[in-house]
Amino acid sequence: MVWEILADVNNWPSNFTPYLKEAHLDGGIEVGAKGWVQTRIPIPKAPFEISAVVPEKSWAWTGKILWLTMTFDHIVEATSDGTRVTFDIDLDGPLASVFRPLFRLQYRPNMETALDGLVAEAERRS
Repeated sequence: MVWEILADVNNWPSNFTPYLKEAHLDGGIEVGAKGWVQTRIPIPKAPFEISAVVPEKSWAWTGKILWLTMTFDHIVEATSDGTRVTFDIDLDGPLASVFRPLFRLQYRPNMETALDGLVAEAERRS
């Protein structure tokens, strides 16, 4: 069930990511599928392309945020206690090493909020 929630990109803002204003994916979770996210921070929509998929286990998308390339991994692992979800992000491009620590300071609380929302949505559905 967690995979289905994560794979439902078009409903991320309402399901578990309140820091996003909108999100869209053309098609399903498959390499080459394209989409975009719009944060509540007033910057342009950020287009992305799915760059890797292991069905029901992980997927990654790569896109540009301003002049930086961002790769975001979504990992779902079964554990003896249930399910572990990991979000991993990396930045590349001019001054990425300078912006990584600042980006993590902003992004980490957003991801913790998203994980809490993901748990709440999964519990609501079960």
